[in-house]
Amino acid sequence: MKSGAQKRSKDNLKQMMRGKKYRGRSARRVMKYGAQSFARNAWLSVAAVAIMTITLLVMAATLVVTSAMGTAIDMVREQVDMSVYVKQDAEQSKIDEIMGRMIQLPSVLEVRYVTPEEAHRRAIEKIIAESDLTDDEIEALEEAPIKLPWTLNVKIADLNDPGELEYFVYNDESIEGMLDAKPPSFSSSHRETIDNIAGIMRGVEIGGLVAVGVLCVIAILVVFNTIRMAIFNRKEEIYMMKLIGASKSFVRGPFLVEAMMYGLLAGGITVGLAFTGVRLIENGFGGVIKPTADLVWDFWFLVAAGLVLAGVLIGVISALLATRKYLKLK
Repeated sequence: MKSGAQKRSKDNLKQMMRGKKYRGRSARRVMKYGAQSFARNAWLSVAAVAIMTITLLVMAATLVVTSAMGTAIDMVREQVDMSVYVKQDAEQSKIDEIMGRMIQLPSVLEVRYVTPEEAHRRAIEKIIAESDLTDDEIEALEEAPIKLPWTLNVKIADLNDPGELEYFVYNDESIEGMLDAKPPSFSSSHRETIDNIAGIMRGVEIGGLVAVGVLCVIAILVVFNTIRMAIFNRKEEIYMMKLIGASKSFVRGPFLVEAMMYGLLAGGITVGLAFTGVRLIENGFGGVIKPTADLVWDFWFLVAAGLVLAGVLIGVISALLATRKYLKLK
C-alpha cells in the first residue's frame, strides 16, 4: 500500500511538472505568434501605436495643464485679501480689539493692519515712482497732513463667500462707529483673476476629458480593426488549431499579446515625450509649472507606469472586443 501510494504521488508530480512545462511552452508560443503578427501587420501596427500615443499625450497634457492652473490659483489666492478701513483717530488698543474679535471668525485666516502713517508713506512712494516730481514737490507731499485711515487687510478661506466678514463689519459692537467713510472692500481685482483662471481650468478639464474620450474611442476602433485584419489573415491557421483542440486562451492569446505590444510601445513613447515636454516647459516657465514638475519627477515611476498601463488597457479592451466578435470561440 505504501509503495503504491508513493508511486501515485510520483506520477502526480510528473503530471504536474509536465503541465507546468506545457503551460510554459504555450505561453512562449503565444508571445511568439503575437510578436510575429505585430511585425506582419507593420503599417497597421504603426497606425495603431500612433493614435494610442496621441491619446495618451492628450491625457498627460490635460493632467499637467489642470495641475499647473490649480497651482496658479493657489498662488494668486495667497496674495488676495479684503480691506476694512477704520477711522484715522482710532487708538492702537481699539485696533487690537477689533482684530482679536475678527480673527475668531471661522472664515478668517489672517488679519494684518496698516497704520495711517504707513499708508501715507506707501502712497507717497507710489506717486514718486509713477510721476516725475521735483524735490520741492516731493518735500511738499511728505509734509502734507495724513488723511488716510487704518487699513485692516483680512484673508478669508473662501473668496467667493465674504458674508461672515461682511456681517461682522456692519454688526459687531467692537467696530460700531469706527468705520471710515471709505467703504470696506469685500472684493478684489484678484478675485476676478481667480475666477477667470478657474473658468479656464474647468474648460480645459472638460475639453481634455472630451478629447481623451474621443481619442480613446478612435484608438480602440483602430486597434480593433488591426486585430480583425490579423484574425482574417490567420483564418486557416485558427481553424486548424480549433480542429486539433487548442484552448480558447491559446487561440485568443496571440491577439491579446499583439494589442498589448501596441499599448506598451505607445506608452513608452508617450513617457519619453511627456517627460521631455515637462522638462522644456519647466525650464521655460518655471514658477507656475514647478510644483507640477516636481510632482512628476518625485513620482516619475508611477506616472510612467500609469501611462503605459493606460495604453495596455486600451489595447486589451480592443483585442477582447475583436476576438469575441470574430473568433467565435465556443
